[in-house]
Amino acid sequence: MITYVNHGENTGTIDSYRIPSWVEGSRFLDLVVEDLQPENYEDKRLFLRSLVSTDMQSDLEFSLEVSVPFDDYFLQRLKAAVGQDVLLAHKVEVPRPNIMLQNVDVPERNIVDSTFGDDRDSLSEKSGWLFPLFPVSWSEGVENSTFDLGVLLVEPSAAKLLANIFQSESVIGRKILVTLLIIIGIFLLVEILSVMIGILLTRAITRAVHSLDKGTEFVKRGDFGHRVDVQSEDQLGALAASFNQMTEYVQQLVRERVLRERMERELEIAREVQEQLFPERAPQLKHLDVSGVCLPARVVSGDYFDYILLEGNQLGLAVGDICGKGISAALLMANLQATLRSNAISYQQNGGNHYEITVAEILRRMNRQMCGYTADNKFATLFYGVYNDDDRTLTYSNAGHNPPLYFEGDAVRRLHAGGTVIGIFADSGYDQETVQLNAGGILIAYTDGIVESVNGHGEEFGEDRLIRLVLQHSALDAEKMKTRIVDEVLSWTSAEERGDDMTLIVAKIPQGIVENA
Repeated sequence: MITYVNHGENTGTIDSYRIPSWVEGSRFLDLVVEDLQPENYEDKRLFLRSLVSTDMQSDLEFSLEVSVPFDDYFLQRLKAAVGQDVLLAHKVEVPRPNIMLQNVDVPERNIVDSTFGDDRDSLSEKSGWLFPLFPVSWSEGVENSTFDLGVLLVEPSAAKLLANIFQSESVIGRKILVTLLIIIGIFLLVEILSVMIGILLTRAITRAVHSLDKGTEFVKRGDFGHRVDVQSEDQLGALAASFNQMTEYVQQLVRERVLRERMERELEIAREVQEQLFPERAPQLKHLDVSGVCLPARVVSGDYFDYILLEGNQLGLAVGDICGKGISAALLMANLQATLRSNAISYQQNGGNHYEITVAEILRRMNRQMCGYTADNKFATLFYGVYNDDDRTLTYSNAGHNPPLYFEGDAVRRLHAGGTVIGIFADSGYDQETVQLNAGGILIAYTDGIVESVNGHGEEFGEDRLIRLVLQHSALDAEKMKTRIVDEVLSWTSAEERGDDMTLIVAKIPQGIVENA
């Protein structure tokens, strides 16, 4: 027995109702077309149907079926829920499913139900979404794929949808409205906070930029003592701290530059003073052609060369090298020159009309004097000789200096008689030797900057290369030979700044002058 309920009212029973065999014992929920027993449903064909069969007790079997007619009442309830007008028709030509159509052609005879509330003659001017319905055949359980049974036309309207959702009777609308108000409040609060944070950040940035701009104005005027206030520990504060550090470094560099310029001016003055200490020109002797030069590695030199005119047609020749470089070496060089000149001029023995210089004794006295006023780590090498132009002899003593070279023809003699360097041991003794200078003889006295100059491969110029150079150009006079040697050494070295001072004296007995004497 089947009990039939229509809209909440018990309308009787249906004795002949049966459930299709394809759905027995299962659950079902879908849109169906009633084609099994249409006489039981008051000429209604489309239903939303749900069927549930019990399986809790085997002796009590029943099924519960709920069928909602897909009619005007259902469409009105659907419109009340979503606020959209809906039209149900059958046998409508649909070009494509689920498309937006304008001026849908729905014949009046094919309209089943509608919620538009307009005259049926004006329904053909409606536009909207067209959805074909594919109900399941209740007798066979197969989906109907034709459009004869129903087509659903929905006219979308956002205004009606919102009005329906937010109507006062709608609980869902009230919940959505409260939710939206909460979201709007949150967004408004976030916006206010964002504006406040933006204002604070903008003020901080502009204040920092303004401080940096003022700082750059001070820098432009040359005031590097100005400092920017560091008001935070963020990147702007780090930028201000970097600016202060930069101006401090610049201020320090300016001070160092001023000190350096002052030192350079003082060094330039020292160089000018030292140039006055070196001989301006070679003395003119009857039998000797002499020329000398000193090339400092830096502004001032620690090397020393000198010509000392003595009585009795005698000439003192000196070449020395001070330990170290720079100002200290230049000061010691000036002291050495003063000491040598003082001893050489004053220490002469009167032998009638002939004055003789005791070279070894001069070096001994210089050594004692320098040990008294120099530090233990300061010393000098010195070659000193006295040339007598009357008999063309050279009496010399070598205090630890590079032995000068005396060339006579192809023979080379090294002048190394003497003793140790001066300025270390106060009781050092020195020997002396007298050499006869013959016609064509050449004397080369030099410092280690000549022979120890290195090229790009680290190879020294060397004494052997100097000897070959002098023998090759032995016909030149003293001035030209000096220039030739200096040019060769300078072209040999590749360093922008030489490692040591270079000093050279070239003395030559010309052939013609000796023969006419």
